[in-house]
Amino acid sequence: MTTAVILYGAARSMLRDAARTDDALFQERRANELKNEFVSMVSHELRTPLTSIAGFIDTLRVAWRELPEDEVEEFLRIVTDEASHLSQLVEDILVIPRLEAGRLPLHTVDFDPREDVYASIEAIFPNGSTTREIEIAMPGAIQVRADRSRMKQVLRNLLENARKYGGDEVYVEVGLTDSGAVFVVADNGPGVPETDRHRIFEPFEQVGKGDNREASGVGLGLPIASQLVTAMGGRMWYEQSFPRGARFCFSLPLAGSMQPVAESTTT
Repeated sequence: MTTAVILYGAARSMLRDAARTDDALFQERRANELKNEFVSMVSHELRTPLTSIAGFIDTLRVAWRELPEDEVEEFLRIVTDEASHLSQLVEDILVIPRLEAGRLPLHTVDFDPREDVYASIEAIFPNGSTTREIEIAMPGAIQVRADRSRMKQVLRNLLENARKYGGDEVYVEVGLTDSGAVFVVADNGPGVPETDRHRIFEPFEQVGKGDNREASGVGLGLPIASQLVTAMGGRMWYEQSFPRGARFCFSLPLAGSMQPVAESTTT
């Protein structure tokens, strides 16, 4: 009987060890699959703007003298936009390991973010090159405490998300609360399905916004934006707009006590 108990205990131990081994193998296989998927997505994302840039530059090199001036300017604008997109993608990829390791240096200063909001909108929706209606509402005076370049990176990621998935209207708002400044980037697109909302800020998750599931991306913009906001002492969250649309919001600490003065413009 004692021998049977010993053998039974040994068998259970072996089964537990085997289960742990199987789980470790599964996790390793899954990690390799994710790595391969990531490399594939990044390769595609890098290749797309590079192909576009090379194509337009080659066209300009061969035939720029014969092309109308407005067409040359349009080609150059596209090249600039694609180069900006490529630069943003590389920056997003490089920032991931530093964020995860908690080693991303932040240069926190007090500043008025309104100029940076306008500049970020112009970078994603250049004046005259979009049919979208962009509405902006901001206080007359505001000072936040944050890393200026990282705040602009957050804004650009949210605006790029609205450009890819939103409708024909984009709304950008900066508001003041007792606890800080709140930034909102909203659109009148299909929004994020309720079943996908819990995954919005998870890395490499390109959740479908309504029917628009073909927009490219590696699923880094929103997770990186969320982590950057957290690192700067704020938080990011998602709200569904009614009757349709998405609202991405984030907060940042105020530099001091500010009284809101409404100011609204439409472009």
